[in-house]
Parts: sequence; C-alpha cells; structure tokens
Amino acid sequence: MEQQPILLSQNLVSPFLEANYPALTNESIWTDPRLIPAYLSTISLFLLILHAIIPETRLRRYYAFFVDVSYRVKELQDPVYKESIAWSILQSVRIIASLALLAIQPVLINQNFNVINLTLLAFFAYTALLSPVPIFGTSKWKYLVSSHLSFLHLIILFIYVLRDIAPVAAGRLPLDYQEGALGWTRFAVLILTGFFVPANLPRRYIPADPENPIPPTITQTASYLSLAFFSHLDPLIYKAFKNSTLTIDDLPTLADDDTAGYIEKSGFKTLDPVQLGRKQWSFIWATILYFKKQYAVMSALSIVQAINEFASPVAINRILSYLEGDHDALRPWVWIVWLTVGPIINSICQQTYLYFSTKIVIRRSAIITHLVFVHSLRVRLSTTVKKEDAPSSKKTKKAPAAPLGAIQSPAPTPVESQAIDAADAAHVTGVPVEMMDGADPAGTAPSSVAATDVAVKAAETNKPKEEFRVEEKKPEEKSQDQIGKITNMISSDLRILQGGADWLTPVFLVVRLGICIALLYIILGWSAFVGMAIFICMIPVPGWLAKLGMKLQATKMKKSDARIAAINQVMNVLRMIKIFAWEDKVEKHLSEKREEELGYILKTQWLSTGTWMLNSIFPLMTMIATYATYTLILKKSLTASTIYSSIAVFNIFQEHLFGLFHYLPNMLRAIVSLNRVGDFVNNGELYSESGKEALVSTGAGEESSGIKICKSAFTWEKQSDSATGAQTPSTGRRNFKLQIDGDLVFKHGELNIICGPTGSGKTSMLMALLGEMYYQPLGPDSQWSLPREQGVAYAAQESWVLNETIRDNILFGAKYDKERFDKVIYQCALTRDLSLFEAGDLTEVGEKGITLSGGQKARLTLARAVYSSAQTLLLDDVLSALDVHTARWVADKCLGGDLLRGRTTILVTHNVLLVEPYAAYVISLSVDGRIVSQGTVAEALKKNDRLRAEIELEEAQARKEGYLGEDHKESVASDEDKDASKAAGKLIVPEEMAQGHLSWRAMKMWLVEFGGPFFFTLCLVGIFADSVMSIAAKWFLGYWAMQYDAIDHAEVPVPKYLAIYAGILVAGLIFVGFANGYWAWGSVRASRALHRKLVHSILTSTFRWLDTTPISRVLSRCSQDCQMIDGPLAEMSIGFLYITSGLICTIIAVITQAGLTALISAFVVVALGMLSGQLYMAAQLPVKRDMSNARSPVLSHVGAALNGLVSIRAYGAQAAFHDESLRRIDRYTRAARVYWNLNRWIGVRMDTLGGLFTGIVAAYVVYGRPTTSGNVGFTLALMSGFSFELLVWIRLFNEVEVQGNSLERIQDFLDIDHEPPSTKDASPPAYWPASGELVVENLSAKYSLDGSEVLKNINFVLKSGERMGIVGRTGAGKSTVALALLRAIPTTGTVLYDGLDTDKINLSALRSNVTVIPQHPELLAGTLRENLDPFGDHDDALLNEVLNAAGLNRTQTSNATAGPSTGAPQRANVGEAPVDNAGKSGESGTIGLDTEVASGGSNFSQGQRQIIALARAILRRSRVVILDEATAAIDYETDRVIQESLKTEFKDATVITVAHRLQTIMGSDKILVLDAGEIKELDSPKALLKRQGSFFKGLVDESSDKEALYSAAGL
Repeated sequence: MEQQPILLSQNLVSPFLEANYPALTNESIWTDPRLIPAYLSTISLFLLILHAIIPETRLRRYYAFFVDVSYRVKELQDPVYKESIAWSILQSVRIIASLALLAIQPVLINQNFNVINLTLLAFFAYTALLSPVPIFGTSKWKYLVSSHLSFLHLIILFIYVLRDIAPVAAGRLPLDYQEGALGWTRFAVLILTGFFVPANLPRRYIPADPENPIPPTITQTASYLSLAFFSHLDPLIYKAFKNSTLTIDDLPTLADDDTAGYIEKSGFKTLDPVQLGRKQWSFIWATILYFKKQYAVMSALSIVQAINEFASPVAINRILSYLEGDHDALRPWVWIVWLTVGPIINSICQQTYLYFSTKIVIRRSAIITHLVFVHSLRVRLSTTVKKEDAPSSKKTKKAPAAPLGAIQSPAPTPVESQAIDAADAAHVTGVPVEMMDGADPAGTAPSSVAATDVAVKAAETNKPKEEFRVEEKKPEEKSQDQIGKITNMISSDLRILQGGADWLTPVFLVVRLGICIALLYIILGWSAFVGMAIFICMIPVPGWLAKLGMKLQATKMKKSDARIAAINQVMNVLRMIKIFAWEDKVEKHLSEKREEELGYILKTQWLSTGTWMLNSIFPLMTMIATYATYTLILKKSLTASTIYSSIAVFNIFQEHLFGLFHYLPNMLRAIVSLNRVGDFVNNGELYSESGKEALVSTGAGEESSGIKICKSAFTWEKQSDSATGAQTPSTGRRNFKLQIDGDLVFKHGELNIICGPTGSGKTSMLMALLGEMYYQPLGPDSQWSLPREQGVAYAAQESWVLNETIRDNILFGAKYDKERFDKVIYQCALTRDLSLFEAGDLTEVGEKGITLSGGQKARLTLARAVYSSAQTLLLDDVLSALDVHTARWVADKCLGGDLLRGRTTILVTHNVLLVEPYAAYVISLSVDGRIVSQGTVAEALKKNDRLRAEIELEEAQARKEGYLGEDHKESVASDEDKDASKAAGKLIVPEEMAQGHLSWRAMKMWLVEFGGPFFFTLCLVGIFADSVMSIAAKWFLGYWAMQYDAIDHAEVPVPKYLAIYAGILVAGLIFVGFANGYWAWGSVRASRALHRKLVHSILTSTFRWLDTTPISRVLSRCSQDCQMIDGPLAEMSIGFLYITSGLICTIIAVITQAGLTALISAFVVVALGMLSGQLYMAAQLPVKRDMSNARSPVLSHVGAALNGLVSIRAYGAQAAFHDESLRRIDRYTRAARVYWNLNRWIGVRMDTLGGLFTGIVAAYVVYGRPTTSGNVGFTLALMSGFSFELLVWIRLFNEVEVQGNSLERIQDFLDIDHEPPSTKDASPPAYWPASGELVVENLSAKYSLDGSEVLKNINFVLKSGERMGIVGRTGAGKSTVALALLRAIPTTGTVLYDGLDTDKINLSALRSNVTVIPQHPELLAGTLRENLDPFGDHDDALLNEVLNAAGLNRTQTSNATAGPSTGAPQRANVGEAPVDNAGKSGESGTIGLDTEVASGGSNFSQGQRQIIALARAILRRSRVVILDEATAAIDYETDRVIQESLKTEFKDATVITVAHRLQTIMGSDKILVLDAGEIKELDSPKALLKRQGSFFKGLVDESSDKEALYSAAGL
C-alpha cells in the first residue's frame, strides 16, 4: 500500500515535537516541505536565464547592486586570480555527490512511487546538470552556479534534519525510517554537498575597487569554515612556531579594502568636512555611517549570541528536570549536545563579531590618523583650536622648584586602566582583553589627560561650532602646542577609541540583561522581580563610586601629565643637563613627580577594588533576596534544576552588569576623543585660502609676473582690527608686525638679499611670502604675490632634515640625476663631507640630523633647495653656520654658480659683502619690522647708515663663518662610522626586539620589588581561599537542594541555609579584597623602584648612547612601558593568578564528582589548550613586536612632517608626504590585522575545547554513573564557565608575557653604558676650584671606545683668567675639545683643573664648575625665568641683571621679530627698555622673566636664544667658560657689544672660545689652531700674525678689515 506523505506542520515552529503527526490528504501534497527544493530550483533556473541576458543590457548598472559582475574586468583574468586547487577538488567531490544523489533517488522511487519522490528526482537531476559548471564554466557562470548549488543542497539538508533527526530527540522514529539505509545514505551525501563542500569552498575574490584590483589576501578567499575557525592562519602560526623571528614581511598581505588608499577614497567622502563642505557635522555619526555595513553584521551576530549564550542554563535546567522525573522533555543527550555545541556556536559568533569590531578599530585608526595628518598639512595649525578650548594664561605664582614639571609638553601621557579583571570584562563586553582600556597592543605612545575629563569635554562638544571658523584668541590665551595635540590625537585618543568606541556593546548588554530577567522569571516566578527591585535601589551606589573614580582618575592623569611633560623636557635638553651637572636635581624632581602620580595610582586601584567588591555584593544580595522570597514567601522548594539553572543565569546577569558598568566610562571617554578629532578637522583656516584676501595671483597673468609686497602688513595672529592694523599688547606675548608701507618688488631671476639686525623680521618676510603669516592690507592697492607655477624651494634657518639618507634628503622626492646631484654636492661644499662618510651620500642622517654638524645640516638643506627644479628659492641665513672658506666657496660656486643662474633667489643673511658680487637687490629691515632701504648694494649703503656701519664690522667676519661653529658631532661620521664599518651609513641603533618568551631575568627584576616571600604567601592564600569559597558556595547549593529529597520541605531550615550561603560568598569577597589591595600596594612599590632605576640609568648614560638612541624611544620607556607596569601588567598578573587557582580548584572538584573520565578528559583538554597556547604565543609575540615597531614610524612621520610643515608647503611636497603616510599606515595595518585575528584564532579553539570537555563530563555524569541531581547540577555548574576560564587563562598567560615585554624594554635601558658614578673618595676639596687654571697634557679623545681618535695629543696651559680662541677647518675637532675637557667622551692624557686631575674627581664636581655655551642653545618650554633658573636658586633681580649683561636690551624695541614655528606660535615681543626689575613683560609686550618660551625656544630667533644661553652661563659664574659659537646668529654690532660685556662678566674666568668671527677671538691671549684633531699652531694672536705661513695669519690677511684685526692684536 502506498505510503501517505507526511507533513511536519507544527514541528517547524514548535520547540518540542508533537506526539503524533497528522496524516496528509492529496490536497496538501504541494505544501510538503520536500517540494521546497523543487520550487527553489525553478527560481534558480529563472535567475540564471536573467543572468544570461541582463548583464549585456543597459540594466547592467542596476543589476550589479545584486549580482557580482566583476568578471567583466580584464585585470581579473590574470592567472594570479585563478581559482586554487582546493576549488577544483571540492567541486569534483560535489559532482560525484550530485551524481550519487541522482542514482539513489530512482531506487527510492522504486520502493515508494509518489509525486514527491519524482519531484526530488527532477531536483537532483537539475543539480547534477549544474554541478560541472563551477569547474568547466566561464567566470560569468562558475561562481554564480556554485552558490546556487550550495544553497539548494543546504535547504534540502535542513529539511531532512527536521524530518529525520528532530523526532529522534523526542524518542520517536524518523519520518523517513521506511527508506532504511538508502535514506540515511542520501542524508550523509546531503551533509557532504549541503554543508561540507560549501563550508570548505574557497570564496571568490571580489575586489573592493573593480577597476584597480590587487592580488587577494588569504582572508578574501578563505572558506567560510576557515573564517569561522580562523584556520587560514594555521600556516602562519606553524611558521612562527618553527621560526621565532617572524617579520612583518612574512605576514599575509593586506586586503584591498584594508589599504589606507582605499579607506581614504571611500571614507573621506563621509568623514572629511572639507570634501563634504558641511558645518555642524557630527564626527561620531559620520564614523557610524561609514561603518554601517559592519555594524549591521555585528548586530545580527549579537542577536544570535544573545540567544545562544543561554544554552548552558537552559540545558542544565532540562537535564536536571529530566533526572528529577520530568520525562516529557527532550532526551538528555540533546541538551548535552547543546552544552557541547552551544559554546562553540556562541564562540564563533563572538569571535566573528570581534573580527568585524577589530576591523573597524584598525580602519578607524587608519582613517583618523591619515585625516588628521592631511588636515594638518592643509590648514594653519594655530587656527584649529576653538576659542573655548584655549587655556588661560593668567599667571599664578609658581614654586621655584617646579618649573621642569609645570611645563606643557607635546609628549603623550598615560591612561590608567580602570578594570580589576580585564579578562573578565573582555568576556562580558565582547571586547578582547587586549582592547580594554589600559592594554596597549600597538605599543604606541600613551594617552592624554585632555581626553579624560568627560564631564567638561562632553559639555564643550555640545557647544555650537562653525566649520573652518578662525577664532580670534583673547590676549591672555596661551598658544597651544599643536604638534603635541596632534600626536595625542593619533596615539592616546586612538587608544581610548580602541577600548570604548564599540557603540553596539552597551545596547546588546542591556538586551542580554533583559533576557536574564525573563529567564529568571520563568525559573523563579515573580520572586525574581523582588531581587531586581533591590538591585535597582542599589544602582546609585555604583554611580557615586564611578564619579569618585573619575575624579581620582582625572587627578591622577594630571599628575601623569606633569611627570611625562617633565621627562620630555629633560630628554630634549639632557645634554645640557649633563653638561651643567644637574642630574641629581633632575632625578629628585622627577622622583617627586612620580611619587605624586603613584599616590593616585594606588588610590585608584584601591577604589577599583572596593567598587568591584560592592558590585559583587549587589548581585549577591539580589540572589539571596530572590531565593528568600522563593522559599520563605512563595513556600517553594529549591530543587537542583531551579538552583543551578538560576545560578547560571545570575552569573550571566552579573557578568553583563559588570560589563555595562565597565564599558560606559570607556564609551564616554571614546566620545570625548572622537569629539576632539571632530573639533580638529572641523576647524582650521585652510592654508590654500590664506592668501586669497591678499589678492594673490597664482595663475598666469600680469600680477603673477614677479614676487612683490605692496602696502601690506603681516602678523603671526589674526588681528581684531585688520583694517587699521591695531594690536592689543599682551602680557608674556610677542605681537610682532612686519609692515611694508610702500612697494617691494624682488628682482626676477636674480639674487635678492634681506638683511637687518637681530629681531628685525628677516625670517618673517620669507614666512609672509610663503603665506604662513596673516595678511593685513594697508591700502586699497595692497597685495602680495609669490608665483608658484614653476615651484618654490625653501631652506630654513633651523635646518630641517628627514631621518633618511643624505641623498634622500637632497632629492626630496625628485628624480635622481647623477650629473646634477654631483654638481650640487660640489657647489654646496659637501664633497669633502661625503668622503668622510663610509656610506657617502647613502649615510643616514639620524633623528633631527644627529649624525651631522650644524654646518653640514645647513648645507644639506641648501643643497635640497638648489637641486630642486624650483624657479624661486627662499634661503634663510644658510651662511651663518659656515666658516670663511666654506662660506666663500658656497657664495662663489653656488650663489654665483650656474645652477642658480636665472632663478629668483631671496637670501636672508648678515654676510652682505660676501654675496654682494652676486646680489642684484638688497632689502634692509629695521628692528621695528619696517624697510629702511632697498635697491642695489650701493644704493642700500647710501640710504642706510646703520647698514653701512655694520658692514664695516662685518666684512672680515662674514668671510670667516663656517665649520668653526659646528657642534661636537662634526667628525662623528668621519671617524666613528669608519671604525664601526657601518657600510649602510646607519648611526641610530635599531631597537632590539626580544625573541622567544619573556625572560625570567626581566620578570624577576619586577617581582622582587613587590616584597619578600611573606608578601606572595599572603596574596596566594587570599587568592586560593577565594576560589575555594566560590566552589564551596556552588556545592552548598546542591547540598541544600538535596535536603528537599531527604526530609520534609517544611523542615528545611531555609534561613540558616541562606545565611550560610551568604557567609561563604562574603568570605570569598573579603579574601578577594585583601589579596587585590595588598597586590596593588606591592605593584606600586615595584613601579616606584623600576621608575627610579630607569630615570637614574638614563640620566647617567653616556653622550654616545644619547647620540644613537632617539628621544622617542626613551619617552616610550618612561611613558608607555611605565604605564603598562603601573596598571595593566599588575592587573593581568593577579588576574592570571586568580584564573589559575580557579582552574585548579575546578578541575579537582570535577574529578571528585566525575572520577577518572573527568581526569583523563581534563588532562587531554589542558594539554591541547597548552599546545594551542604555545602555538598562539609563538606567533603572537613577534607579531605584537612587529606591530609596535610599525606604529612608531607612523607617529614619527607625522611629527617630522609637522616640524617641517613650512618647508613641505613651500616645496609643494604635500602629495609625497601624503603617499608616505599611506605606506606607513598600511605597514602598521598589516601587522595589526594579523594581531587581532590571532586572538580570534585562540579564542575559538579554547571555547571549542571547553565545550568538548563540558560535553564529555556531562555525558558521563548523566549516563555513566549513578548520582543525584544535586551532584550533577554541581558538576554542570562548575563546567558551565570552564571554557571561558580556560580561554582567559591562556589569554592572560600570553598577555602577561606580551605586555611583560615592557619589563624587557626597561631592563635593556638599565643595561646601557653609563658614566662613572660619583664616589666619596673622588669628591674635590671644598675650596676647589680656587682658580681657573687649566693644564692639558697629551689629551686624546674618541667618540666611542672602538672608534679612532678625533683629538690627538693636545697640549696647552691656560692660567686663571686667560682667554684662548680655537679655530680650524671642518672636522678639525674644535668643539670636541669642550667635550673632552668635560669627560663627555672617552679620553686619554691628563687635564689638570686648578691642580686636580679631572679623571680623578667626580663628573658632577667637574661639570658643575665648567660652563659651556653651545652654538645651538637648548631652551625649555615655560617662562624665561624657568629657563635661566630651572630650580629656583636665584632671585629676579639677579636674573634681570644677567639678561642685561648678556645683551638682551640691545634687541629690545617696540616690536620684535618673529620667526616660523609649526602652527605659527607667536614670537616674544621685545622693547627698548632693559628688562624691568619686576621681571614682568613690558606694557608693549617686551621680553621679561614671565615671557613664555615655546618648546625648544621656537618663538625666539636664533640670536635671541643665544643671548638667553649667555645669560644662563653668566649666572653660573664658573671659573672655566667655553663658548662654542655662542654668538654665531647675532648681528655684528650686537655681538661686539656682547663681547665687551663678557670681558667684564668673565674677567676672572678662564675662557675658551670657538668662533668663526675673528673679532670675537682677536682679544684672546692665545689662539689654538686645530687640523684633523692635532694642534698646528698655538701662540698669542700677535705672535701668530708675525709668523710667516701661519694658518691664522692667512685667515686675517684674507679679511677686508685686515688693519682693524692687526690693530686688535696689538700690531
């Protein structure tokens, strides 16, 4: 008899199968689910027909929205895009399987002939016909047909699962049981074709930009199963396991949609306000809109995960209910399978969610970094600060000893972690441990306090703002350090966004909390609402604690800012500190700053511990109130199924609650950070627009024919009354104005000279032409013009070089032309310099050009300008650092050479007569920023008496400038690089990357500072006691439940049991609080000790180590690494101990319940977990280090570009720097993507192992041994969190090792070369030095122990009060003499200072009694007072006196000079009157003790900085003074006056002067002539001038004021 077709009907929607299935009539046959594949086949055929027609019609553009048509792109036909061998193999398997299905179906028809089987035969025939197409078809068909096949087979597989597997779960027969073995064979084949083949098929590469495809990365072609389990990383992990030196080039390439270029192309349309042209555009909503697709996928995954995560409590409830006699439910094996598979599915969803989340993190980091960089290149940085963001500069009296720490700095500052258990919070919030606040996987600079004041900043972000509106600053506002702000935005703010900008997390945490409440109501009835009501009443307490924590955090951040700012200042001037012997004072100052910071760190950690304990008590009270209501009021029994399922839900509820409390502050900080970025990119005057108001013509036309300034004024800040040019004086401010009252037209194709005294605005005129200053018209015909059609080149006075090779610095992106390049090298006098470098022009110049001397850097920037093809060259005082021979050479060969012939050159210089033969036009400025005269040299001299007088003094000295003024690194390359055989031309030592695991030596260095054995014993006791209490609480609930089976329900002492249960949990909390608090105290103690050792090591390092170590590397140790040790590392370490103790206790408890089976399975799972962890760490450690190293170049590129912003804009090189930024971001992204994906790899494997372990143990305790439901519930309750604990244990073990890299990095800095320490025996007598007598015998020196000698057998004697001048050619070793006398470099020989051998006295004693004034003085950011007297040792009267003695009053006028600095910070104003006794700035903004000094002194001219350095030297009153080109940048008249003043101030001191101005040293008692480190001449000036063939005599004889110099020498 023919079998009637059966319809599943209600079973498709009901979670439980009905007892009987309704028989179907013939009328319902067409609704049988087995016909669905046939219907879908019809639709498939129709879609394939459309695909054959539509792509060839005009509808193709719309069709492409639904179906991929990239097969039409010719580039994709390249063999590199061909399918892999796995595609062909799996498609072949599908062909065989499809034919097998087609063969089976006729046999089944023969057994049971009906319409459904005939329809299925047609379906299988259709799929069999399609199956060869994916192999043999064209690109148009193969991928589309393959997806149709996969979908059709998946649908029919799902139908047969419902028909044949679902009934078995209820203990019934399958619906197709009559088909027997053939039916099950068909089912197995369908699993193969419907799941296995589609899941493992390589996906088709669909290019993000079809017009520009690139070879796909592995993630773009990996199968769905490989993506789910991240198996595509297996080859990389295995390679890392075999070879620990995994480099970034070994990592998978970037997907095209991950490249910075594509992100810029697609993201700027949404995120860049300039492209959008919008105002009031919310940057937060813009980012959400840009990542909308990722957020949509993440939302779907979160929904699945939110439902599936309750598999454990539901399964426990059903299993225990079954054991308690409820046999109406599904069979226990179903729930055991769910216990096994549920966590795996949940893990796949969670890890996939995090995959997309981290993709957003990385892409957002890339786009923000690049957008901020691009915006910085196109705007005036000083206009990006909103008015309400600018801090007040109202003065408050500062403690004398506070300057170094009170100075604002661009250095980034740390952000403190707020989570006690980052791993637990990570699990709850869906954010991985390494993304939580406090972790720093990128190794980037730490964060800014500006991003922590949530309340204030959040309020500010709600204020209306106008896009690109330039706010006028109030007079009392301080100019902000824009470079520091930008650095913080792309480092600290991105770190904050990394841990708090997942906007979906809090939403779905609330959803999950709602599901928890619903499940508790189902399990416990309305008693669950009693507990929730109690919980709601307690909500204000965590809010109050969070508010208190934020206040502590904000204060702590300010203390951290102060410490990092002080360290940054120290590192910028460390050479000066060492030369002045300030190490001890600085170390004490930094220790005080550190102590203040650590105090708040400890308070924050203790408050976090208390908050965690209170947050734990709240769910405990909720649970107890619920159980009390359930048992005492509702009079119901707490059965095992009720207790353990509700506990599982309570645990989930508690985790999500903690997650929400933890994540909300992070999200608020992320909002603040995004608003900071949004404010930056939404503000700022576009640089290209800055000249429009000036009627600048940049295209072809009459006005663009030449360079001109007509009736115009220029200032560094936009004035409130631009029509009148009125200015408002400001305290501590310098409001300089360059004013051109008439017409100034530069000679086209000729050399134009700008000259004037120090502070007259020579550099400002170049800045005005470049558009870096604000234009103010002075009349209706006002205008200025700088044609850029044929290019502009600029050489700054403060040479700006890139950390690249000499060749790359000169080429600056231009094509290499050897003939032109060699000519430029020749004309710029660099030929001899390059011959001294073993690598020649391929020598790296190092950070800030550290391998080059000042003169070499000046000629390098000049060579860059000359080599360029620019028609217009702006040269800012490039001759001031060159000696007579070099200056003459450059003037003759370069300025008068063929490469500049026909090019318009504007040169700022004091050496007018030196370049007069080649100059066609001279512009002379006065100290008030106005033109005194203009015309030819003869005309200018006729009109300008001051210029004529100054030139009389200048004529000889202008010919004597050059290498005589170079700093002590002048011969580093010539000697040391040769000895080191650095053929690659490298000086900066590459940062060492530790390989393998964290060394025990580094870990021990940290742990021994916590305390002794007693400390660790107490901590471990508290930690293990907490784990025991946690397990005891679960066991006691089982014991409680069993009492209802043993005695009458009414006799169960519920209040007693509630009290015992609460007591156990409270005891555990007390143990936790004690262990955490004690550990926090120990960690702070260790942090204090390590920071003290680190600072001491850096301060006592050698000068050579400072030369080879970038400042950024040192700052990274003092900020990022110290921050990691302060918080995250300590928290992760104790978290690891907690998880370890919990796992040990859990395994022991499970073994007691499940016996040998649990022991074996636990051993296998732990072994596999350890193996996976080892594989994971083998790959993660090198990738983490690669990512850290790849991030630094991104930040350094931004910093270098911003420091040279004027040069970049002048050259029009923004595009080149733009492209380099993309390249560096891509390199970082490549490592970051792998880093995050490796975390997903280990996460899904740990969850899978945990699920398998839970399933095995659950199956055994249910089916393998007789036991009570209470014991089963106890075991399952322990197992429910096992997979998570195992994952966190592996993760934390790795994170402690990864973040412990900070310990290794600090250990490396403790092992550096140090100078000899001070000893009591080496202390000189108290009276020493009584005189400045110097006796030097056979003094030789080298820059490193393995280098060659740069000074050879130097001998001279100076009596106290004598003066000696040192002259010589480049590389002669002039400045090296000063270093040798101070023992700053390795020396041999004897130096007697007042009768004592300097080798036998402490360095601090020697250096504190010798004063060196360098050519390039180092100034601190702060006030002028703090620069003169950093430690507050002197009163203001004395400070004013030394300023006047140094010649400051010579530069004072009603207005002052200005010079460029990034973001155009203001120059200090100067006035004619001497500095007033009050130390205040004059009413017209004159320089005073309270005048602000920008970082590095960038708001002062070079000459003014030298004057300040001279004043600082006078203040020290040393017996020996060394002036190393101390007045090189000061005009000649001022220099002459200063020299006279110094004779008075240093009348009792022994003075050694390195100078290229002969008038500076003609009054010396002796002249020392050096050549190649050896003395060639040593005698009085008079004796040397009488000696025929004397080098010194030759210098004087070449001078045009020969008679004056002879007269000065007494001849």
